[in-house]
Amino acid sequence: MAVVAFSLLALKLTSHAVLIAGVAIASQLPWLVVALPAGAIVDKVDRRRLVVSVDLMRAAVLGAVAIGTLTHHLGLPEVYVAAFLIGTGETVVTAATRASIPVIVRAEDVPGANGNVIGAQTFGLRFAGPMLGGFVFSLAASVPFFGDSVSYLFSSALLQRAIPVTADPVRASAVRVGADIRAGLKFFLSMPLLRIMAGLVGSFAFCQAMVLGVLVIYAAHVLTLGQVGYGVILGVAALGDVVASLLARRVHARFGPYATVVGAGCLAAVGYLMLGSTSHRVLAVSGLALEAAATAVGNVASLSLRHRSIPTAKFGIVNNAIGMCVAGLIPGGALLGGVLAGIYGTRTTFIIAGAAQLAMTAMLAAPLRRNITAASRTNGLQRDFAATE
Repeated sequence: MAVVAFSLLALKLTSHAVLIAGVAIASQLPWLVVALPAGAIVDKVDRRRLVVSVDLMRAAVLGAVAIGTLTHHLGLPEVYVAAFLIGTGETVVTAATRASIPVIVRAEDVPGANGNVIGAQTFGLRFAGPMLGGFVFSLAASVPFFGDSVSYLFSSALLQRAIPVTADPVRASAVRVGADIRAGLKFFLSMPLLRIMAGLVGSFAFCQAMVLGVLVIYAAHVLTLGQVGYGVILGVAALGDVVASLLARRVHARFGPYATVVGAGCLAAVGYLMLGSTSHRVLAVSGLALEAAATAVGNVASLSLRHRSIPTAKFGIVNNAIGMCVAGLIPGGALLGGVLAGIYGTRTTFIIAGAAQLAMTAMLAAPLRRNITAASRTNGLQRDFAATE
């Protein structure tokens, strides 16, 4: 609920496209600033205790935002700070939960588990949350933040049951964290496949940020939707994301990791072009749904590829290094989207994003194929991905 509520709150506080896009920038900036130390800490401390503590912190932050909204003592700077803190918690919890998946399930079940987890996250983040968030925001701006504060309390209780206790946790010191960061970066830079994936997925994230950062303006001014309508179109479009996440393992088995990632990038770009070419609500929702479904399948393929390539003991730091490369591009994408939307309008911005994504996909497709083939020769990577149920 807070995802849509933060955007609607920014739109309520200002009409400047760049300032509205600043919410997306603030929420993703932690991946550039704190992702590496967060990943190193995840690899060293008890993951269960860590994620519970972080979600309790996020519950407190959103509770404070809700109170500030209710009392009308909240401005854009406070919104940016809150979005940054929530994003900081995300760098920790994402690293810990994803690093725990190979410990919980068998290796051959990792793609299916990733699809199920991403599907569940998507259902809340892009379907149920936005639909409900837009509606309750129209009733009272503070309600979505109160609701998400409670959801983090609930999340902390569930993760306490789900995340395995780290065996013999080591106390993380600043010196050791620094050494682990250096070792993780060295491993990442030594793996061509991981570097190519980071570049490709990073370009996807950049183009997506160009679109999502100003999507609320497109919904309000082009589709002429209100607060409830904005949440509804996000929720309906996310249905494609949820279904695609649950079917992602079958897609991998049928097409393999290379075709899955490249195809997902192309289809998401087509979704952006559809948005830029129409002011019709049904076509716009169809474009959003296509982008969401393609992104879900691509995310599952990318994450499962990382699980096959990164040792579990190093997964937190190395995966966050990739996440830093990817999410570090999102603030720039959101900023560029805001600037372009202010000059040329949102529809032209979406067309530019779609064309750029198609160009980057074409540029990096061949290197990706070569490195997946090389990895399959050394450790059976492609065969693992092609395994059927």
